[in-house]
Amino acid sequence: NHTISCLGQLAIMGECKLLGGAFAIAVQLVLFVTTLAVMYGRKRCGPERSWPVFLLDSSKQYMGAGYIHLLNLALAEKLKSMYSNSDPCNWYAVNLALDCTLGVFFTWQFLGLSHVILKMLKFKLSDFEVGRYDRSERYSQEDGQKAGGVAVAPYFKQLMVWFCVVTAMKLCMLAIMMGLEGDWQALSSFLLDWLNPYPKAKLVAVMCVVPAIFNGLQFWLQDMFLAAKTTSSQLSAQRGG
Repeated sequence: NHTISCLGQLAIMGECKLLGGAFAIAVQLVLFVTTLAVMYGRKRCGPERSWPVFLLDSSKQYMGAGYIHLLNLALAEKLKSMYSNSDPCNWYAVNLALDCTLGVFFTWQFLGLSHVILKMLKFKLSDFEVGRYDRSERYSQEDGQKAGGVAVAPYFKQLMVWFCVVTAMKLCMLAIMMGLEGDWQALSSFLLDWLNPYPKAKLVAVMCVVPAIFNGLQFWLQDMFLAAKTTSSQLSAQRGG
């Protein structure tokens, strides 16, 4: 009985915790810096865009990713409470893996669907064309304030659509997780449970290593969707203006 009690205490002490403590906060900061580095690499190696356009595109991704990150934390804790003998870190990894693989495909599909809906509702599609923030004659001083040669008004319209798109994607990923709960638990346990004796190492793996791999792939793919295919002549015209 004493041995069983000691093992139980070790299991509790060794549980991987997503929230709370200075170490978890430090891990979150590392994750943030990693995603910044990924996006800077995309700026240097990706399609040519002016810095204002690149920053507006990137901010949409960061706010969407931050929103999903908070959802994933909450869902991981909720799923742990729903299913006995499950690990919140394992559930977070499952959330992230789905978001960054199937989620990218669903995001692309919902982005196209959003344009169809906007067209049906007779909105100006030019205002919602991703990656386009040109300040043209149709924008008055009240509609948008100039920010580095671009208009802010279409940016906020695109941002609202982007939040709707990532929310719809997340609902689909949640349905997939709930429908195949046993399979996801078995797979995540197979891949991650060997780290159970080292809860801090597991937290780093789940919050830094896995996101660095999957978020890198996700950001590069999504950035292609969000980036406008701006021609060199258009950029030259912007610089000349």
